[in-house]
Order: sequence, then C-alpha cells, then structure tokens
Amino acid sequence: MSEQTLYVSGHKSPDTDSICSAIAFANFKTQMGTSATPVCAGSANKETTFILNHFNVAHPQIVENWETFAPNGGDLFLIDHNESKQIIDGYKSMNVVGVVDHHRIGDFETDGPVYIHMEPVGCSSTIVANMYFDNNQEIPQTIAGLMLSAIISDTVLFRSPTCTPKDKATAEKLAPIAGVDIESYGLDMLKAGADVSDLTNDQIVRTDMKEFSEAGQTISIGQISVMDTTELLAKRDELVAALEALRSSNNYAASYIMITNILKESTDLLYSGDADAVVSKAFNTEVKDNGVFLENTMSRKKQIVPPILGAMK
Repeated sequence: MSEQTLYVSGHKSPDTDSICSAIAFANFKTQMGTSATPVCAGSANKETTFILNHFNVAHPQIVENWETFAPNGGDLFLIDHNESKQIIDGYKSMNVVGVVDHHRIGDFETDGPVYIHMEPVGCSSTIVANMYFDNNQEIPQTIAGLMLSAIISDTVLFRSPTCTPKDKATAEKLAPIAGVDIESYGLDMLKAGADVSDLTNDQIVRTDMKEFSEAGQTISIGQISVMDTTELLAKRDELVAALEALRSSNNYAASYIMITNILKESTDLLYSGDADAVVSKAFNTEVKDNGVFLENTMSRKKQIVPPILGAMK
C-alpha cells in the first residue's frame, strides 16, 4: 500500500451499515497500524443520526466526488458495496485497495489486485466486528455500539431473512461492550428511523436508494421501513409520481420503492416506468396501480433485487 491517505467509504445514499461499518473499519485499520479516515457519500438518515447521537460519534466527512475532494488521489477501501454505480463519483482517480462487503458481486473492476473480504451475512458490520475478534483487537464502546446498531438495522432486529446465526451471535457479543439491551435499544433505534412525517415525496422515494444494472438497463430501488404503512400508502399516487420524476431525470428503465412494514414483516413495492411485465414475472403475481404487496418480504438484497434483475434478462 502506498503512503497516501487511506479513506474508507460506504455507498451512495448511505444507510446505517454504510456509515457505521466505515467508521468501525477505519478504526480497525488504525488500531492495526494503518491510519484510516472514514467518509460517507451523504448526510446520515434519521436512524443513523439517532445512533451517532446516542454514542456521541461525529458524522463522517461527506464526499460527493473524489476528484474534487482528493485532487492528489489517495487509497480507498470500499465497504458495504462494490458495484460501480453505488461508488462515490470520481473513484477511478483513487487507488482502490480493498473491498469488504456482504452483497452480490457486481461490475466492479480494478487496475490491479486488491484485498477482498466478502461473506453471505446480513451486515457488513458483522464482518468488521469479527475482524476485531479474530485479531484480538479491543473494541471501544462507541465502535461496538455502531456495529451493533448496523446489525440491528440491516437485519431489522433479526427479523429479516438475510439474518444469519453469525449476525445474531456477533450482536450478542457486541451488546455488553456497547452497554445496551438489544431489544429495547433496537426498537428505539428503529422507531427513530421510521418517522417519515417531515419527509417530502421525493425524499421518501430516494430513501436508501441504490442503482442496479442488467441487460444494458439501469434501475433504482429504494427502501423505507416504518412501523405502520398506512400514512405512506394513503399517498400512493403521489409517491408513484415522485418515482416517475426520479426515473425520468436519471434515465432509469424503472424506479422502485419498497415500503416495508417492520412489525408485519411485509412490503408494498411501488414502481414507475414500463415495468409491469418485469414485476409480474419477478413475483409471479398480478400488478395493480404500479405496485404489488409482498408478504414475508423485508430484504432488498435477498428478496427484491434477484427476482427483478432475473426478470429483466
């Protein structure tokens, strides 16, 4: 590795794991002897803000374009993502040295060999936490709190089908270090993130939005998780209109938003664009008013992305 500054960054439209795992991994690298700085691609959402405030951790510096932020370049570690459309713009001016992730492998390319650590677990912070454990590194209370929070968020307090025994076991090891009760703290955290009362329709459909490409087309899929979907579904037409504005302005083939009910463990999937056939094929169901209701569905990574991309082929 060069002597350049090492940055650790999560994906665009950052969620809790994207920000918390970047902070935790940068601290891990620093403790292991390589000074690293966490950054993020945008402002923390309500859930992540609650977490940062709870553990008194500063918001990482926001980077919108690497060429502007680091004109002299630097080393870059990607965490919680690997697909090019999810990486902060201008990343090719940086020296990408590694990836830590728990998602599918997309179209990521590098000029040379890099460190890659990927596992089929529910959260990138699960991977990072076990790096601390495996290397006998002490975990500061705040870092333990961030990683625990990310696991709770990504697995929706262990309700998501992406949750693995390793995620739960890791959370149970982190909780006493963080000094919180998993269930009570987890519910408070999820409730903080589920407050959408002050969000515009555009902000709602852009929540935790990620881009995906298949068969020469690009789509966006966002997800917003709430305790009760009634308020959001009451303005279904407005949200579809906001999705269409998002889709057309970015030339996406389609734009989707998952409205996930945390308590009922279900999702209303709304979309814009000529995607009726794709959605119908993906979920083997009839579509109505630009949407479908999906029972026992909470995971974009495992239950939404694969069938949609498969139907696009």
